[in-house]
Amino acid sequence: MDSSENILNSIRNLSATLGWGIFFVVLVTFAMLRRFRPALIIALSIPFSLIISFTFMFFFGYTINMVSLMSLAIATGMVVDNGVVVLENIVRHIEGGAKPGPAAMFGASEMGLAITASSLTTVVIFVPMMFLSGLAGIIFKQLAFVLSITILASLFTALTLTPMLSSKWISAHSEGDEKGLLAGFRRISENGFVALERGYEVILTWALSHRKMIFGLAVAAFVGSLSLIPFLSTAFMAEVDTGDMAVAFRMPEGTRIEETSRVVQQILDAIDTVVKPEEFRASYAFDGQTEEGKGVALGFDEGPNVGQIGFKLVDRDKRKRSAKEVANALRDNIEKIPGISQLKVMAQDPIVGILMGNNAKPLIMELQGSDLDQLLDFANQLKSAGEQIPGLVDISISQKDPRPELWVMIDRAKASDLGLSVASISMVLRNYFYGNEATLFRDAGDNFDIFTRLSKTDKNNLDNLLNAPIFTKDGRKVLLKNVVTVTEGSGPLEIQRKNRQRFVKVEADLFKKSLGEGRAAMEQVISQMGVPEGISVHFGGDVEEQQKAFHDLTNLLILGIILVYMIMAALFGNLRDPFIIMFSLPFAFSGVFIVFYLFHVELGLMSFMGLIMLMGVVVNNAIVLLDYIHLLQKRGEKLFDAITHAGRNRLRPVLITTLTTFCGLFPMAVSKSVGAEAWNPLGITMLGGLALSTLVTLVLVPVVYFQLENRRLNKVQR
Repeated sequence: MDSSENILNSIRNLSATLGWGIFFVVLVTFAMLRRFRPALIIALSIPFSLIISFTFMFFFGYTINMVSLMSLAIATGMVVDNGVVVLENIVRHIEGGAKPGPAAMFGASEMGLAITASSLTTVVIFVPMMFLSGLAGIIFKQLAFVLSITILASLFTALTLTPMLSSKWISAHSEGDEKGLLAGFRRISENGFVALERGYEVILTWALSHRKMIFGLAVAAFVGSLSLIPFLSTAFMAEVDTGDMAVAFRMPEGTRIEETSRVVQQILDAIDTVVKPEEFRASYAFDGQTEEGKGVALGFDEGPNVGQIGFKLVDRDKRKRSAKEVANALRDNIEKIPGISQLKVMAQDPIVGILMGNNAKPLIMELQGSDLDQLLDFANQLKSAGEQIPGLVDISISQKDPRPELWVMIDRAKASDLGLSVASISMVLRNYFYGNEATLFRDAGDNFDIFTRLSKTDKNNLDNLLNAPIFTKDGRKVLLKNVVTVTEGSGPLEIQRKNRQRFVKVEADLFKKSLGEGRAAMEQVISQMGVPEGISVHFGGDVEEQQKAFHDLTNLLILGIILVYMIMAALFGNLRDPFIIMFSLPFAFSGVFIVFYLFHVELGLMSFMGLIMLMGVVVNNAIVLLDYIHLLQKRGEKLFDAITHAGRNRLRPVLITTLTTFCGLFPMAVSKSVGAEAWNPLGITMLGGLALSTLVTLVLVPVVYFQLENRRLNKVQR
């Protein structure tokens, strides 16, 4: 199957998602600012930031792909945040009577520290991602680079382009922006904003007077969200429905190729029965083996008893059933075909197949030990127990069935008397079966190897083989049957080893069951059965890769929180203010847990990355709010008044920046296009954490600051 078509479709759909995100961000900006020129100034920061990002991508050798487009889609709603904060402060100065030039300079300088801190706290989260290893590093290095450059570009634009354009385009009496319907909309919406600001000031005043109740509600909300954790499920990578299907099967060892071909045709007939014509696009099938072993090199099994069938469904938006549902229906049909010893029916994204291995099942239990028979016995017990668990399908054992063999037992005494060694007899047998390069024939400059071996008829006749001659060192001819005895037996086709120990894998696919749920179910089964002495069991496949990735991402999360705190401590010049701002972080987790529970989102690689990114985003509003409180305190306002006035004055930029970020991520979260499963979890995670943390930040952070600052002032007075 041509996986490039899937990649191109995903890139097109992600580009459309990026376009919708930009559209919604610009629309929200115009709706919130309600004036054409200020909104245009903010809207211009998007292309300028993206152009700078593309420039750096070119010089560092990055390409336009799913990861870079995903990065830009995330950044779309964030690049306007700095400009909105600066512009809103400039407009406030102009409306207060200042001239546009000085207003632009003072407005930008007053917010410079706040937007620098908020940008650096976001960027510092991404920098460690560039040093990730494994699959997480492959996926997220470029994402971290593009996001860091884009956010720094937005900071540069907010401190240069935005003040410059504001000094030229905005004045206290800009009549051009307030005519007709726009003027009426501005007056009505202004009354609404003023009412909203007054309402927030009332809520904030009440919260400052009832601090214990606010603290109690906050703790209850956080603890309540933690109670949802047992109900959440985990995954490794999101399952993207590309419509690529694969069926792999094995017949008993020794099955002729003709019988395998017949089963292949039966499976193709089953596909025609299960898959509707409007769902089907193309298919291929092969069985047997190649002389060069090309299939093994590509990750496929080979042999006269092995068959592979692949087919492609139409795009997800053109069919009612998912690829997993088609695979489950097809599996039920194929299992009725007699003679199949092992079966895999999988719906897998080709890109994931390349990363994880072709036909690799997500849930793999690796059994290690020295006794192969004991391993196989325990593996069969696990297989039987796993088949009773709903949601676990296609359970199989990696150890192939024993194949029939002819065992040639050499009579060493007779062979020695005749002057024959075991090696010479073995070499003769090999030459009769596989051939020997006797000489080289040259004709007109071309060379041809000449092999000598028994004919196919003689080779397949045991009596003829036993009558084959062997020549002793002195030239005497001895029949093979005089020195050997041939018996029929069976032996393992291969013995797998890991860390110098034999091991067997028990593999299972999942249907309507998450990776975490499947692992928990098998762990319970293993605990109930008990592991025999001499055998060790651990999980491989997606579970192992998930553990590695989650370990790296957990370390990255902890490091990110520490770096965010350090950046804020350096910019604020103390340790207390960053501590206060960090109160917004726990509720980002709470928002994520609630969204995961409500919308049945799994904690996977993408959603974990969204959680890490939230650590640098959710503190931005608290930084802007707290920095303005400090500014009002320096101007002589009392603590209570400074907090309430700062909350009222900063509510608009906080809402605008939150809504633009929200709208930039919203198309990514709700997209149902082909390939959207890859980026949906990231968007949903960030939306959930951002929404709840913003609401809590507007109330809890000012209350915590009032409590600590009031205590400090009382100590100073005493």
